[in-house]
Amino acid sequence: MNIKSTTLTNIFIIGIFVMMAYLVFSDRDVTINSSAEVDDTIAVDGSAETFVKPDTASVSFSITKKAPTTDIAMNSVNERMDALVGELTAIGVDEKDIKTTNYSVHPEYSYNDGEQVFEGYRVTQSITVIIRDLDNVSDVLATVNSAGVDNVSQLAFYVDDTDEINDQLREEAIDDAKENAKKLAKDLGVTLNEIVGYNDYQDNDNIEPVYSKNAMYAESAGDVAPTVTPTGENEFKSNVTVIYKIQ
Repeated sequence: MNIKSTTLTNIFIIGIFVMMAYLVFSDRDVTINSSAEVDDTIAVDGSAETFVKPDTASVSFSITKKAPTTDIAMNSVNERMDALVGELTAIGVDEKDIKTTNYSVHPEYSYNDGEQVFEGYRVTQSITVIIRDLDNVSDVLATVNSAGVDNVSQLAFYVDDTDEINDQLREEAIDDAKENAKKLAKDLGVTLNEIVGYNDYQDNDNIEPVYSKNAMYAESAGDVAPTVTPTGENEFKSNVTVIYKIQ
């Protein structure tokens, strides 16, 4: 009897501890953050914008050749590209600003009475040239045109280093948001406390494609006319949202 009584007592005590532990931890899970107060806040927007004349241009073009063998096609493209790169560096373009963006080799076929006929191999090399002296744009375009490239995709004007512009616009946008917050707080009859949230994003129209090959070149009696390339201005915007705690 004593052993049985002792066993029942132990089971009862263990049960009490298990129940207490459950209640304690269960209570913590349910009540976590239950006493936290939700702060009253307002969110205000600010913005700033400016227009900046571009200081850099880029133009992309490609040279292609179809031949019976890859060697013939590749040699033709390489020779023409080497000659063109030499002419570009001769007029002031730095070699580091001449970059291959694509090089492809693939077979081409035609179809005759439903049968596939091998035509040869086509090799294409695409290049992008960065022009850091905008006074040199017309000469670069004339050089590219004289080389008889097969495709010119676009000419674009942009600002090369935008960090300083974006930093200045962000400061102005934040100042604008602060002024808007003061006005809003006055209208609402509340007091601004500390800033508890912030985000920003840029909305820049920095890369401006200008025109395609047909509009880029003008020829007369075999001579390339000087190309007129107005650069215009590029728009930069900064938008911010600032969240204030209020009372």
